[in-house]
Amino acid sequence: MSHPQSELQKEFELERMILFSDAVFAIAITLLIIEIKFPEVHKGASAHEIWLDFAPVLIRFIGFILSFFFIGLQWARHLKIFKYLQSYNNGVILINLIFLFFIVCFPFTASGLTEHIRPGFLLPIFIYIINVACVVIAQYALCRYMFKTKTKLTFPGFEKEKKYMMLQSKYGAIMLIITIAITISLSTVFSGNVSYTLYGFYFLPISMVFVKKYLKKYKPANTPE
Repeated sequence: MSHPQSELQKEFELERMILFSDAVFAIAITLLIIEIKFPEVHKGASAHEIWLDFAPVLIRFIGFILSFFFIGLQWARHLKIFKYLQSYNNGVILINLIFLFFIVCFPFTASGLTEHIRPGFLLPIFIYIINVACVVIAQYALCRYMFKTKTKLTFPGFEKEKKYMMLQSKYGAIMLIITIAITISLSTVFSGNVSYTLYGFYFLPISMVFVKKYLKKYKPANTPE
């Protein structure tokens, strides 16, 4: 029979890990917006000149919106995963840290996407999409470790919910890896035509529609998207 004090200590330590994770998510989102500032507009500037000054800021803000909602989605899934955790070990800590590492990389990869992209230079896009893929892969590794490898770390029951979350991460990671492989292959074959390379990114939203339909049969009743 476990001592009540040790149970409280373990609960406190688990709560610290979750609070640390939440803080990393919050810092990553804050760093995304902190560098976006209004441009200096000179007095007497024409409407066209003002638009030229604001255009780079708008591009950065679009990148911020894209990254904000992706990070927010990952935070929501992280919250759902950890609500089943009743204990932890070094494996959970390590995989969670790897997952958070890729989350906190977003301010860097998003800045490349919005500030250094230009016609014919797709490296920032590849770096950003690889960052996205690494987050989803790490999330899948966390789900698999908790829900399949070390099941005693989680509360018993809820098997359908756990399987559904694991499959969501698994197929998301697979589709992202295939998308990256397709775009890299197209960029190699059609090195002189960037538009053909960009077609590879269309695979992701199309494939995710089919994945979503496929996963419906595993979705437990009353489970939100």
